[in-house]
Amino acid sequence: MESIHSQTKTDIIVDPLLQKPWIPDAEEEESRSYHRFLSEFKNKQSSVKKKDSFGRNYLVSPSGKIRFLIDDEYRKEFPAQREADIAAKELEVLYEVRKEKEVVFLGKGIHLCYRLKKEKDPGFFPEWLIRSNEMTNKAANEWSDQTIPLDLVSEPYGCYVDEISPMDFLYLESESFRYRLKIPSSLRYEGLFGNRLGIYGENHDTIYRIVRFVKFLSNYLPAGQTEWDEALKLQTSGKKKKTLPKIILSIGSSFDKVRPLRNPKNYFVFWDSVRSLSKSQMRMLQFKRTEVNGGYLSEWVEVDEIGNSIPMEMMEYYVYNAPRGYFLSLSYPKREKELATTYWNTIRTSFEVKD
Repeated sequence: MESIHSQTKTDIIVDPLLQKPWIPDAEEEESRSYHRFLSEFKNKQSSVKKKDSFGRNYLVSPSGKIRFLIDDEYRKEFPAQREADIAAKELEVLYEVRKEKEVVFLGKGIHLCYRLKKEKDPGFFPEWLIRSNEMTNKAANEWSDQTIPLDLVSEPYGCYVDEISPMDFLYLESESFRYRLKIPSSLRYEGLFGNRLGIYGENHDTIYRIVRFVKFLSNYLPAGQTEWDEALKLQTSGKKKKTLPKIILSIGSSFDKVRPLRNPKNYFVFWDSVRSLSKSQMRMLQFKRTEVNGGYLSEWVEVDEIGNSIPMEMMEYYVYNAPRGYFLSLSYPKREKELATTYWNTIRTSFEVKD
């Protein structure tokens, strides 16, 4: 694997199909995409504002042309496979306003939507993909003079896919660390909000990255405690509010730049160090780790802002195949174990690493 710093910018999207002639089935698909708007607005004399699945605005003209709006209601999102044609219009506007890193992040996600669709429909090759790929590659080249590695701000990228219900799963990939997995869409990527890019580090031995996905849970009152009791304790302690409990998925990736530094049995020690989980910290948290089903189950106790003890668990899975290594962890209040187990089964079984 190449260093994130040294990776070339010209090979961000490599699609041999771009060199092939037009496929008739794709022309039909593109026509359907166009006519779903044209039939709805053919009797209107001006553009109509519509919303995508995330509640963001775009305009549809009487002729069926789409113009995405970067307005006060706009926010960064992974693309949805069923609206990939609209996402391609979003990408065009982001490119116009010089949002190169957002273009590459979205463009990689759109290309993933295409590849996931093509796995089930080999003839699928829409016209909007060509333009999307072109602008993604241009934006990647134009980022080359920036000091922040493009991979850091554009990965992991993903695509929401309908399986049981609309957009119920997010397929997630990293091109630089070469993994793919599927996660429930209720876990939200922190990188969608501000500059929360997780943990990134590089030294003379190793490159590593941790990204997090979070689901915030409703407030929890221990038995016998009322909201009034909680409010009084908060006031007494000088706190304004409690931090909401949450389920956190962490995805870690590492690459050894020198000879293999670890082995599969002690690889978790490296990530404990990165996460500042020292022996003294473990003692303070009453941290206990048990080997279970090829992974680990860790338990500890947290104390919230008003002194309530919260039993916690974390399911962990580590893979080390030098020079690459990976870890997955899902932490949660112990009372949420049933939901967390459902999440973990999807995450763990779908995780795969490319050669």
